[in-house]
Amino acid sequence: MSKKIKPIHKFNGGRGATLCHECSRIITEGMTEDLYCEEHGGKPTYKYKLVRTRDDLTVTGSKVLWLEWNENGTFKEQHEQPTIGASVVVDPQYGTYRWLTTRMLSYTEEDGVITFNTENSTYKLYSNA
Repeated sequence: MSKKIKPIHKFNGGRGATLCHECSRIITEGMTEDLYCEEHGGKPTYKYKLVRTRDDLTVTGSKVLWLEWNENGTFKEQHEQPTIGASVVVDPQYGTYRWLTTRMLSYTEEDGVITFNTENSTYKLYSNA
């Protein structure tokens, strides 16, 4: 009779978290039935993955928006789709965010991956939505 592996649940600063059985990395905040992080065969816990190509800096999140700016740098409008001149923001919430790029100068979309150039970097945006 095989023994069923149970998820590892711990507290992380007073909040629940589920840890990977292989590396003990936090898979997600909250108590889930997941056993492994994505690196060790688990499912992705994010909807979007943004990778800066020059150094492979990777940011993941559940929401992405394109923010358009006025000439004086103040917020103008938000878009659900890529917009030239807009910045990409990952996980915007009540005046904060996980990552914000500079303005997008150009982009291409191929096989569901958006590759775009900003004022100072090149990024790839992947979606598993």
